[in-house]
Amino acid sequence: MISKITKLEAALYYSGRGWAVLPVYEPISGGKCSCGNPECPHPGKHPRTRHGVLDATTDEAQIREWWTKWPYANVAIATGSKSGVIVLDVDPKSGGDKSLAALEREHGKLHTMECLTGGGGRHLYFIAPNFPMRSPVGFRPGLDARCDGTYVLVPPSVHVSGNLYIWKK
Repeated sequence: MISKITKLEAALYYSGRGWAVLPVYEPISGGKCSCGNPECPHPGKHPRTRHGVLDATTDEAQIREWWTKWPYANVAIATGSKSGVIVLDVDPKSGGDKSLAALEREHGKLHTMECLTGGGGRHLYFIAPNFPMRSPVGFRPGLDARCDGTYVLVPPSVHVSGNLYIWKK
């Protein structure tokens, strides 16, 4: 049950899988971001580190340092070759469920790990190819591929809505 452990424990778990992690600002009450910017355009979704996704690591000492400094930081993983996974980000509000259904009619049912996002979407995980892959945003309505140079939040991160990211069983 990844949602019942601390964010440090989760970050260490993911790094143990070979997924490079990074700390992300967490949302605070009133739909605001802990970054302190009252007009933050991405509350609870942007990196706490200077170089963002480029700082993502599997180094245990660095991870412990980050989550000791920021114990409530959301947990993100770098996608693409850095962690060996690409993620299909499905946004139902933008037609993602319909686009995914059409994709599966064309190519067959996708069988993979799935995370339910705090905002009502889904993240579908796939093994990354052994070559760099760019992240096509909106290659179909409501579908984005998260590849090299991007990241996704993972459980037990908290969405600005107050909902948790959780792994689908």
